[in-house]
Amino acid sequence: MRTNKNPSEPRFLFLITKPSLQSTLLLQALKKRFYNEVTLKHCDVIDSSTIEDGDLLLFDMMSLEEQTSRQWCQDLQHCQKKFKTLLFNIPPHYHHRDIVEWPMISGIFHTETGEENLIEGIRTVSRGEKFFPKSINDYLTQQLNLSHPQWNETVDLTHREKQILSKLRQGASNIEIAHLLFISENTVKTHIYNLFKKLSVKNRTQAVFWANKYLR
Repeated sequence: MRTNKNPSEPRFLFLITKPSLQSTLLLQALKKRFYNEVTLKHCDVIDSSTIEDGDLLLFDMMSLEEQTSRQWCQDLQHCQKKFKTLLFNIPPHYHHRDIVEWPMISGIFHTETGEENLIEGIRTVSRGEKFFPKSINDYLTQQLNLSHPQWNETVDLTHREKQILSKLRQGASNIEIAHLLFISENTVKTHIYNLFKKLSVKNRTQAVFWANKYLR
């Protein structure tokens, strides 16, 4: 049974990496600072079934092969829970577009990040904030055109449109949405087209960010 001594701390923190002396020491530090609500998951065992609402997933990117990273992204896209993804030990060559493809991405820590800064970043994310380097914030602003948004804040969405928007937030493809909602792929495309017009957004990424900001 999961417990939490401090409601301001993350519900549960998964350190997803390969077992090593370094990861064991980090695990001990995290347990000490987060009231033992921390567990290590082997990064090669791709399974999101144990994730619950409010969980934080801390991925050691130096431990993940490229294929494993893609498989985790795909698996998390199908998770129905409201978790938060954090990436640490990010190598310099890891492109911003690869970072923002991770579902529920909330925190970024490069290889030079120290332990104290990492822990403070985790606490920041657990409070509902984002922890991104300036370069990531700038990239998101550029991609999402957030500097001068023209989005509609209040929109009357149908039940079906809300369903599809929810699936978009989970990273589902058109085919996956069609299968989940028992409708044709063409119908999905029509709903998405209408959604974009209503929200005044240009793509799926903007639609997801609109939902995260305005949808209750």
